[in-house]
Amino acid sequence: MTEDQIDDGIDHYETSEKISGPERAALRYSDMMANAPEKIGSTIYAELAEHYSESQIVELGAFIGFNIGYHTFFGSLDFYPMFTPDGRLVDQDESRRIYGDNPVSHLDGAVQRSAAPDEAAE
Repeated sequence: MTEDQIDDGIDHYETSEKISGPERAALRYSDMMANAPEKIGSTIYAELAEHYSESQIVELGAFIGFNIGYHTFFGSLDFYPMFTPDGRLVDQDESRRIYGDNPVSHLDGAVQRSAAPDEAAE
């Protein structure tokens, strides 16, 4: 996936024309794993099986589960991303300023807030 697809797909993957069928199924699975795991059942697995092999579905599920756990763990530590959306390494105070109190997406103003201090002053 490209950055443009990811940006569009974060909130609009169900309707985005930039997201393919297999990507949409994987994003739906990820969304369900994060927000409604109790609803995961034969329907989503059948949809995934239209695009992925059984081993790919297992790998996808493990990857999603690992990342949900990873983000939950770091959130409990009040740990922020180490890098800005443009790739600069920053300390935790700067990251909190960029990403806000509850970092979710780099689309919610983080890109603008991450401008280097000398660039932001211009």
